[in-house]
Amino acid sequence: MSMLNKVLSGILVFTLAGCSEPVPSAPAASKQPDESGVYPPLLTSTEARSLILWVAAEKRQCMAVGPTHCLQIRFHPDEQWQLFYGEIQGFAYQPGRLYQLEVSEIMLPDPPADAPDRQWVLQRIISTASE
Repeated sequence: MSMLNKVLSGILVFTLAGCSEPVPSAPAASKQPDESGVYPPLLTSTEARSLILWVAAEKRQCMAVGPTHCLQIRFHPDEQWQLFYGEIQGFAYQPGRLYQLEVSEIMLPDPPADAPDRQWVLQRIISTASE
């Protein structure tokens, strides 16, 4: 087979492959953000786990994609505060207030490599105090 025939055969194969019908893919499980840009919690088959945590009265400077301010949290009153880089869905933080919260921790199936593998959703504010 001559070189010209090989090239023409290759072009024909690619042309015919491009004419085949696409294989339908499963719809992506995504939701749209609300007017404030916050995405609603994703529903998963994974059961949520309940957590009790404290949120400090002030945020601290931290580095995420760029400089920002993060909540400070702890899981026991005797622990040191640690920076929390995520969000708690449904929680409206107010500076100057110490919070004790109950949140649901939902594990997210197949999160993107640059995204968290869990989501926290506020269940209730157990207590709040001014500092």
